[in-house]
Amino acid sequence: VPVRPGDSQRPPKALPHLACGRRGRQVRSDRDKFVIFLDVKHFSPEDLTVKVQDDFVEIHGKHNERQDDHGYISREFHRRYRLPSNVDQSALSCSLSADGMLTFSGPKIQTGLDATHERAIPVAREEKPSSAPSS
Repeated sequence: VPVRPGDSQRPPKALPHLACGRRGRQVRSDRDKFVIFLDVKHFSPEDLTVKVQDDFVEIHGKHNERQDDHGYISREFHRRYRLPSNVDQSALSCSLSADGMLTFSGPKIQTGLDATHERAIPVAREEKPSSAPSS
């Protein structure tokens, strides 16, 4: 089900750890995988840029001025996360759920890859709500 402008979408009640004010976020790094969950419900995939530069992932969101219930608003954010040295940077993925949860993830390998270049990571749209695991 596509999200329409004005729909009230909140992280599911099973994920209270993601509710950090208006923008939920969680970073997980376990033995096999590195994952970032980021609530970006006010942004469409076209408003988001995700790129990897050296050992960091940078997530940027920006939308132009829009009308809402209280007038006009524009939004912009930048987030930067250090990637673990053993993340397989050639296998990184990023998706956006129908309820506005961005999931960036990559598997871990035994030896880290040296990435000294910049690479864009496309954001794929999912048609179902996110099912981020609870901790």
